[in-house]
Amino acid sequence: MKRPTISIPAVIHLFAAAHAAVAVLSRVFNYVDDVPLTVLTLSMILIVAVRRGLRTEHTAALALICIFLAYLFGNYGARFIEHIIGSGVLAPAIATALVTELIGWLTYAFARSRTTQTSGRIRWSPSTRQIVVSVAAILLFRIFYTSLFSSPYFEEQGIYPEFYRLLSNTLALMTMICGNIIFVNQRSRLIRRRGLRLAASALFTALFVLLLTAAVYYGLPQGNGATMSALRFFRLYTVVLLADIVVYAILQLAVYVIESHRELRTERGMKHRAQFHYDRLKQQINPHFLFNSLNILDYLVQEHETERASAFIHKLAGTYRYMLKKADEQLVPLEEELEFAGMYIDLLRERFTSGFEVVVDIPEPLRRRYVVPCCLQLLVENATKHNVVSPEQPLRVRIEAAGDRLTVANNLQLRMNAPASTGVGLRNIRRQYLDMTGEPVAVERTDTEFRVQLPLL
Repeated sequence: MKRPTISIPAVIHLFAAAHAAVAVLSRVFNYVDDVPLTVLTLSMILIVAVRRGLRTEHTAALALICIFLAYLFGNYGARFIEHIIGSGVLAPAIATALVTELIGWLTYAFARSRTTQTSGRIRWSPSTRQIVVSVAAILLFRIFYTSLFSSPYFEEQGIYPEFYRLLSNTLALMTMICGNIIFVNQRSRLIRRRGLRLAASALFTALFVLLLTAAVYYGLPQGNGATMSALRFFRLYTVVLLADIVVYAILQLAVYVIESHRELRTERGMKHRAQFHYDRLKQQINPHFLFNSLNILDYLVQEHETERASAFIHKLAGTYRYMLKKADEQLVPLEEELEFAGMYIDLLRERFTSGFEVVVDIPEPLRRRYVVPCCLQLLVENATKHNVVSPEQPLRVRIEAAGDRLTVANNLQLRMNAPASTGVGLRNIRRQYLDMTGEPVAVERTDTEFRVQLPLL
């Protein structure tokens, strides 16, 4: 019998309640220590990361950021809530519960962005052990910094004077952000081995923070005439190091999210292109299209219309040649697409000798823009497939362009026995534009007209 498992949202709510209970008990028994709350926060992050299969380095970066947020918003949030409700016991409990909910859902959202859930239970794998070790190291790091900031090395106001000095030095802040961006992007390219990468990161961080501390301490680039004091320099160094680690963790997660989004978009585009190519291949060998074309060709031969038959064969071959040639291209010039659509329209005119009208109105400069291959042919084909075409009820198709939009419109006169529309072709065109450009395809239908607007690229 399978044991019921607790969902991740339920885990987040339970940890938020546990945070609130620990905060209340610590105030009741006058034992104010943030270490138990830190342990609870890291445990929640650990459970979410392992169950979602999050990688070790991303879990460590996420834990660092969350601990920083918990410390910052927990303290100041408690003061703000206490000012509102006037209770020194309930305010920390409410603040830490809200912060825990926020951290839990941020962790869950980040973990869901790219990973795959493993199972309800935690599997003790080598990756899990690495995550546990990383989280334990962050806990020790948090305890070390808390002890250091409350030690005699720091003044009564704590880290705030040094932190303010860092924030007031624009050069140091910009150098910190730009330096970490470069290192995050180039680290894996310059150093392949994981162990060396970790050592190089530690060495780079130590030396880079040393330079940043010197810039802040001496007020560069203007200078402030400060004299060297080992104690003051050490205090500033520890604060700058903490800020640099948090900035590095944030940038690492940001790069991960951007790369994940790009990979997902590429994978989705490949899938949609494969589907689109498959549908175009089916169109190329569409028995109905071949049957009608051969019937028309046979009629021309029987009527001894040799010139018309020869032109028909050349246009039929030209349409197939174009589809085969453009099968692997994502975009084609509108001029080429218009030539292909013109050949296809000529084939249709041999079938519909009257009652089929096509008007093309596209300025010459816009003909050099790009569109998805076979989009015009598909839209014209849909118009003839679903509408009446006869001398009494002529089908009028307009292909025009203005600005950044290409419009294909036809009057609406649906056939009674028309095949049910699946919308596959139009849906694939929409996917192509969304995958490659992010721009939508507009479809409008009224009682008298059907209109499709495609982006001109």
